[in-house]
Parts: sequence; C-alpha cells; structure tokens
Amino acid sequence: MAIITLLSSLVHAISPYVPPGLILCVASAFILKGKYLDTWKNEFVGTLLMVSCTFSAGKWFGLESQTVAWISHAIGVVAADFFGGGQHVNPAVTVSMWSLGKCDYTEAYIRIAGQMGGGLVAFPIFHFASEYLGWVPFGGPGFDAEGDPEGVGAAFNECVATMLLCFVIYVVNWELNFGTYHYWIKQTLTAVGIRYLIEMFPASGPASKFILF
Repeated sequence: MAIITLLSSLVHAISPYVPPGLILCVASAFILKGKYLDTWKNEFVGTLLMVSCTFSAGKWFGLESQTVAWISHAIGVVAADFFGGGQHVNPAVTVSMWSLGKCDYTEAYIRIAGQMGGGLVAFPIFHFASEYLGWVPFGGPGFDAEGDPEGVGAAFNECVATMLLCFVIYVVNWELNFGTYHYWIKQTLTAVGIRYLIEMFPASGPASKFILF
C-alpha cells in the first residue's frame, strides 16, 4: 500500500506539468517490441524541429518582412528534414500514405503518435520561451466562435488546405525528378508550397502544413 500511495502522490505531483496524452504517445513507440521505434523518434524529433524552424518564420523572424519570413521558413523546412531524418510530421499526410499503401496501419499509428508527442512537447516549451523572452507567441488554427459557430468555415478551410498540401507533396516528391540536386530542389519547392498555403489559408496556419520526406 505504501508503494501505491507513493506512486499516486508522484503522479499527482507530475501530472500538472505533463501534457495530456503525452504518456500514451510515448508508450505507443514500443508497440511490436519497438519495431518502429526509430520511425517514432524521427517523427517526434522532426515535429520538434518543424515547430521551431517553421512556426518561428513570421513570428520571431521576418515579422516586418515577408521576404525574410519566406526565406527563413524555406530554410527551416529543409533543415528540419535534413537533421530530422525525413518524416511525415503530419497526421493527415500519414493517413493518406496509409490509404495509398505506403505504410501499414501500425506504422501509421506510431508515426502519428510520434507527431502528436513532438507537438505536445514543443508547444509548451516555445510558449514558455515566448513569454519569458517577450516574443510573439506561436499560434495555431484560428476559430471564429461568433462568425462561424458551427465550425463549417474552419473545417472547409482545413480540408482544402490539407488537400492542396497533399497534391504538392505527391507532385514534387513522386512525379518530378530534378536530377543531381533533386533533394534540395524538391525540399525547397515543398517549403514554398507550404508557405503559400499558410498565407492563403491563415485560419489553418502552419498547423495543417507539416510534411517532410
């Protein structure tokens, strides 16, 4: 009983500082005896890098200049992929990869768990950094409770933005070949496509645009 009481006290002490769902996301990494553990790590780290490198564009870098924001965003997308090992970093894209037979159900689930875990860790960290340093806080998808109480407009915005994002991914990564510099060109074009969608669909923002290969 003493051990149970100690564990209960420990959980109650730690729980306010642990984002809801993070434990489940971490536990999912060890499904099938850790067969997809590296995949989970790539998604987790990739999401951390993606949030830091792309959400900061136009917030912490390029606040006064669209050109700087676009350039810093493009560099961030390429850097996040290069150092993160290549990952989806987007649950919607992972589901599309599963539906197309590019990965099995278990891998898709574990990828999404890694993405969610990375996001649950990244946003509190950068929100704290924003408050401490007095910088512009990162934002997520917008929702107009008065103008769009049922969320129809927001849902349509998210749907179209995600659909166009998938088209960009499929065309740039699967249909085009840029020869010797294929990786750098296709990643840069992907970054430009993502930034364009962010500007065209501000209600969704960067939250719906995560994708790397």
